[in-house]
Amino acid sequence: MLERSHGDLAEPGVAESAVAGEEVVVHAAARIGVVRCEEEPLLALRSNVLATTLVARACAAHGARLAYVSTADVYGAVAAADEDTPPAPASLYALTKWWGEQTARLYAPERLPILRIANPYGPGVETAQGKGALPTMLQQAERGERIPAFRGEARSWCWIGDVARAIRLVLESGEDGVFNIGSDADPLALTDAARLACEVAGASPELVEEVDPPPGRVTPRIGVERLRALGWRPEVGLEEGMRLLLESSRQAA
Repeated sequence: MLERSHGDLAEPGVAESAVAGEEVVVHAAARIGVVRCEEEPLLALRSNVLATTLVARACAAHGARLAYVSTADVYGAVAAADEDTPPAPASLYALTKWWGEQTARLYAPERLPILRIANPYGPGVETAQGKGALPTMLQQAERGERIPAFRGEARSWCWIGDVARAIRLVLESGEDGVFNIGSDADPLALTDAARLACEVAGASPELVEEVDPPPGRVTPRIGVERLRALGWRPEVGLEEGMRLLLESSRQAA
């Protein structure tokens, strides 16, 4: 598995070296987050489009199968979306991921799965960086800090272990095309998720404060019937996952 320390995939030759000798490449490297991409648009384009172009070209040159990790944000401002829902990106972040899908299809179309992931969470995410809502909420609850929660927003989160199992299952199935990956459970309001973070961390729910969301944020409820047809089921519920996440963060501290 490659990490940032191995090099910048947008630099010439890095993707070629990374892909050489590999049979399957899961390309998950990206600049994520609506606010973070708006703040640094050139970095968003470099990370999400240029790097993907070079990875896809390298995969084609070396005969490696590419699996591109995208986001359900590409569906835009819709209440619900399955794999047949036309993409309509509503933010620069979503647009760059959609362009990433297109360049993957252009250069490495053979047996290509597009994995549109919705609201994954788990250990290893930097907090308070415009990404990782649940880790950030748990950290704020642990510290007794104010917990801003976007008013009127609800999500269905999916534990990262369940996401990883889904990706592996898609790859082992040999199928290609678009797969939604995430929980299809009833969405939970962010304010309720923040209160759950307080409960798990033993903090006061009075820390939760409703705030207006930034423009461009979309949280469609995704259909995962195609994934479920392969035998996938989520195994970790939200409360259990948040407790695992808190335990992991405490061990890392």
